[in-house]
Amino acid sequence: MENTGYMSFAFLEKYYTDDNTPTGEIKPNVTTDPDYLAPSLNTTICPPAVRYYNTQQTKTVAKNNCFAGETGTEVELIAYANQFVSSESIIDANNQAIVWLENNAQIYANNLGTCIADSTPPTSPVLSVSSITPDSLLLSWTASTDNGIVAGYDIYKNGVLLSSASADLLSYTITGLSGSTAYDFYIKAKDASGNSSDSNVLTVTTLPSVLSLAAVKSVIFEKRATSWSESRDAPAADLQHIDNTFIGAGADSLLYYVNRYRGIIDTSSITIKPKSAQIKFKFAENTVGNALTFNLFAANILIPLNQAFQLQDWNDWDSTTFINSVSVPINSTAYNEINLTPSQLDLLVSGQSYNFFLISNGDKDSSTPGSNNRPVLSITAETGEIYLECKF
Repeated sequence: MENTGYMSFAFLEKYYTDDNTPTGEIKPNVTTDPDYLAPSLNTTICPPAVRYYNTQQTKTVAKNNCFAGETGTEVELIAYANQFVSSESIIDANNQAIVWLENNAQIYANNLGTCIADSTPPTSPVLSVSSITPDSLLLSWTASTDNGIVAGYDIYKNGVLLSSASADLLSYTITGLSGSTAYDFYIKAKDASGNSSDSNVLTVTTLPSVLSLAAVKSVIFEKRATSWSESRDAPAADLQHIDNTFIGAGADSLLYYVNRYRGIIDTSSITIKPKSAQIKFKFAENTVGNALTFNLFAANILIPLNQAFQLQDWNDWDSTTFINSVSVPINSTAYNEINLTPSQLDLLVSGQSYNFFLISNGDKDSSTPGSNNRPVLSITAETGEIYLECKF
């Protein structure tokens, strides 16, 4: 008999007592028959089978059929040791227990658990801003978590509810703003129970429709030499001027002169690509008597804002970095503007400082000068700085 070691008999056969031969009569072996034979222990013919039992297993789940605003308590369901049996292994018995727990733990928790009012607010979102323009900006925030469900977010502008967003939205575009205006923004995270948490408050100033950024570093390099090529092609300048001085190529009876302007503009406040941009400059003095062409060049090597110019920095331009040019009217001391190209506009939002040169046409084309009649470039606040003007 399987699992026990006992051998049972299904039928009884009748034999003659005198010669112990079968009579041919067979009948079922049933307990109501006077001839019934009970099972007998025979571990040789019927070895007992091995049985494996589970170890204790548990599963804890929270009651999940509470009303909105309530949180269900956690309830543990136990599959006790030896509750499940297997003829294969303990692992199989344990797996039976685990399947039973999976199928019954939630039902058990919903029947025995309790519902309590939720008083825990969501975690506070962290608010940030980007894509600032004169009339719009983009708010973004980190996702809040909650012991229940985050229901959504409210967006506040200057302390007044502006709009609401669902829990799966983590950004919102603010429109209809005024240029050059400061606004306060914060986000409120809400859960299904009405609990809430505020984000940090951001004070954001929109861009002006026209943004003007003066050069934070301005220098006019000067090189003097007895020959034109030694002056124009020198690897380093002789002097750096931080005040108004001559610009361009010149010569007198003794020397040749080359003066070049290099500037750096801090563009960290530009967060979106401008529609257009210009470098604007003027002359403090201009009595040359004819129209002048000046050229805007980009720098091959970017000098950081916190790094001083070196004399060799005067030569960090070539024909490949040419951007644009402008013709200055005769004896004009009004502001002139040189437009940036689309590729240069992309650089303004790269997070780097904008490095550039102003080069006279004679210097650009390496034309030997015949006189020292040159304009004086204005680089000081008193007479007019060089600056970048962006339009959005």
